[in-house]
Amino acid sequence: MDKSLILLAIIVAGLFIARRMENRTAHSQMSRVREPLDQPLLHWSNTDPFRVRDLLNGGVCITGRSGSGKTSSSGKELGHAILRYSKSGGLILAAKPEDLVMWQAMFEQAGRKDDLIVFSPESPQRFNFLGYVLAMGGHTRDVTRCITVIGETMRAADTKGGENADFWEREQERMIFNAVEIVKLATGSISAPTIQRFISTAAMNLAQLSSPEWRAGYCNQCIADAFDKRTPGIVAHDYQLAADYWLGEFPAMAEKTRSSIMTGVMGILHVFNTGMVRELVSTTTSVSPEDMLAGKWVIVNMAPAEWGDMGALIAAGWKYLVQRRVLRRRTEADDNVVVIWADEYAQFMNNYDAHYLAQCRSHKGCMVVLTQSLHSYYMSMKGEAGKHQADALLTNFSTKVFHALGDVQTADWASNLIGKGREVFVGTSLAPIEDMFSEFMGRSRVSSSSSEHYEPMLKPNLLMNGLRTGGMANNLICDAVVIRSGEPFSSGQNWLWREFSQVG
Repeated sequence: MDKSLILLAIIVAGLFIARRMENRTAHSQMSRVREPLDQPLLHWSNTDPFRVRDLLNGGVCITGRSGSGKTSSSGKELGHAILRYSKSGGLILAAKPEDLVMWQAMFEQAGRKDDLIVFSPESPQRFNFLGYVLAMGGHTRDVTRCITVIGETMRAADTKGGENADFWEREQERMIFNAVEIVKLATGSISAPTIQRFISTAAMNLAQLSSPEWRAGYCNQCIADAFDKRTPGIVAHDYQLAADYWLGEFPAMAEKTRSSIMTGVMGILHVFNTGMVRELVSTTTSVSPEDMLAGKWVIVNMAPAEWGDMGALIAAGWKYLVQRRVLRRRTEADDNVVVIWADEYAQFMNNYDAHYLAQCRSHKGCMVVLTQSLHSYYMSMKGEAGKHQADALLTNFSTKVFHALGDVQTADWASNLIGKGREVFVGTSLAPIEDMFSEFMGRSRVSSSSSEHYEPMLKPNLLMNGLRTGGMANNLICDAVVIRSGEPFSSGQNWLWREFSQVG
């Protein structure tokens, strides 16, 4: 054989081997990059893993009536699975006083006892909500948004009045904005006590503006100090709008209008500035969402059932600020997953959650929520617009787990998520008897017919009455239906039947 051909063959073989090695190296590097997200957290079936990337696809919504076992079975199994994933951190909003004991045991079983930080009146931890917003580079609008979102969560159980309620909420937001703008510029910082002090010392009528007492008061001092510290451009423009509000529009308002706006604003600030809440969220900061990005977990152990408005305010503030922080970060392959866990979710729900779920996947954030029914979402998001907001929120959860349900509407919703299948119905009938002999001999003619209809693949009645709810009578086993959006299960369907144990 010609030596030149042999040399050419060797060169070609060398290039082929080099290319194969390069491809293997690239594939290995890609596998290492994908590996954290492809890691299974648990298995819905032998062939259907629930991976980290599935968790990040919005999160998980677990629904079941009281006593269905959602917290003690599927919730606990999912919680254990997430804690076993070492690259996870997050926020837990305690819904019941006994939740702390359950979670402490779960962290100990996962070998992560030191990763759980308890935030409660008995804990030394503190978190200055509004100070943290400014520390993140937040502006007046961000501080205002934080306060109003917290207020919305606190009002979740109240009855709204349609367009009139929207008007009062917008005016309350404008009052807070103008107060924050002046106080921040005058003092260089912001806190709920200073905002409340500023508003409570504002002039209530035009005649009061010229009185010596008001001129020597806190409100006028802040306006004067802010005037001295304003700089040309946006700052000066925003200052002027705020000053015009407090020196002209606000004192000239009709008394009923002004008092109605102030009542809503001061109601929120009052909770901020009284008792243990002031100590926990309006003083200093020793723990914050930054700890969750580093792999720690914070449990807010102030269940609204026990602490009322104080618990709702602190939980709402934590949730909102964690969501804001997650959406602001640029994630890398090694960044931790941040999970927000909320049992009895209706207590903590607000309209920012849908916005968060629509974007959190690319920032390695998600939510796991547990609630009793579809009505609990509609109860928290009032009116026809609120219903659409709740539906948009639920759409973002790619994985939904349904335990035994307690009402027809929720069962219909779950059944419709699965869809309908074609079923054949067969009917028979007897032809009329033609003569007495045929009747005497028992002769009859049978005719049959068939028809096809599309019927629910999983009947709503089964979701209400056909699932085990745990306890000794059911060997501590709870049944549930798992529904997944987008990618089907190995069966080709978007749902499967799953048993969960209450043991462990």
